[in-house]
Amino acid sequence: MNSNRPGRLALVILLCGILAPLEIPFPGTRAALATPTAALNALTSLPQFERAAGHRTWSFPKDHGQHARFRLEWWYYTGIVRTADGRPFGYQVTFFRRGLNPAPERSGSAWRTGSLYLAQIAISDLSQNRFVHSARTGRDALGLSGAAPDRQEVWLTSWRADPLAVNRDGVHLEAQDTALGISLDLAAEKPPLLQGEDGLDRKGPNPGQASWYYSIPRMATTGTLRVGQERFPIKGTSWMDHEFGTNQLGDDQVGWDWFAIRLDSGADLMLYRLRAKDGHATPASGGTLLEPNGAITRIRIVDANPDGSSDARFYAQLAPTQWWTSPGTHARYPVGWEIEIPQLNLKLSVAPAATDQELRADTGLPFSYWEGAVWIHGERAGHLLRGEGYLELTGYAGDLRGTFR
Repeated sequence: MNSNRPGRLALVILLCGILAPLEIPFPGTRAALATPTAALNALTSLPQFERAAGHRTWSFPKDHGQHARFRLEWWYYTGIVRTADGRPFGYQVTFFRRGLNPAPERSGSAWRTGSLYLAQIAISDLSQNRFVHSARTGRDALGLSGAAPDRQEVWLTSWRADPLAVNRDGVHLEAQDTALGISLDLAAEKPPLLQGEDGLDRKGPNPGQASWYYSIPRMATTGTLRVGQERFPIKGTSWMDHEFGTNQLGDDQVGWDWFAIRLDSGADLMLYRLRAKDGHATPASGGTLLEPNGAITRIRIVDANPDGSSDARFYAQLAPTQWWTSPGTHARYPVGWEIEIPQLNLKLSVAPAATDQELRADTGLPFSYWEGAVWIHGERAGHLLRGEGYLELTGYAGDLRGTFR
């Protein structure tokens, strides 16, 4: 079964967070839509965007760039880093693109908008149990936001991801805000890992209900984090995801639990549990284990042992072990987990590095979700394991507004 991870939830903001009129060069639509509702109704009815299906030939570094013929796209970076004396931090930088015009080239007014953008940055000061984050939105009119078509270059005003000259798949992240700042170099230690079937990552049974998706699980990271006025030179390891498609969740899917795990054995594990309305994992749930020698195992997630002994597919069972209730939103999140993959003799415990790593709607997001650093303990075939990673939990604090359907 394919690995699965739907689009990042904050893309919702790209639909409902830009309140100014949009000039959208589509035949049959008005040049300027005066209200967000009118813009939404017009945009969601447009059929021109491609859907993720079939086969594609990947080429890097070109495919690190924008794929304008798909409606949704995001570049996602997380890491756990430390100061010279061992003080740990988690961080997140994400750029989202919501396409309005699937044509890669636009002409006419410089005010025309082909895509809307959102960027998020967050820092978890783990030793101080402190979490800060910020977000901003924009459009690609006048070049204020955008993404290059042939390289890893994405920007939203002064927040940027730029190619790292000394590393083909590397990137420099620069994002400064009043409450926090990030200035990091990420150098890929492994080539891009294609998720799903050669990069086609299915989210459900319907045609095109998928995305093109790859990860770089290990990127050597150096630079500076800032919390308030305090600056911290750091080193550590980051994870990158890049994903693009046009539709995502089915009507029966209400959220997801996503894990990105690096183990001290050198193995990397991505798992994604798509939740149905009754809380069970939908059949599209799955993941990928990348071994230190480069071997890849595709995994599916089930809520119970598969019936019969003839099922030779690798499967994972996930169960929550710790819950945290947000004092701000009152959402109850499963922040601790047990993961078992019996056929790999692998058992892992996932524990939050800090419980309050919730990104809240009252800071500019349309709804709240939990995403943060986690610690890993476990064993494989009798050998003890430790690790670190990131966990994302969506759909616990409210409706996702159908953005990914």
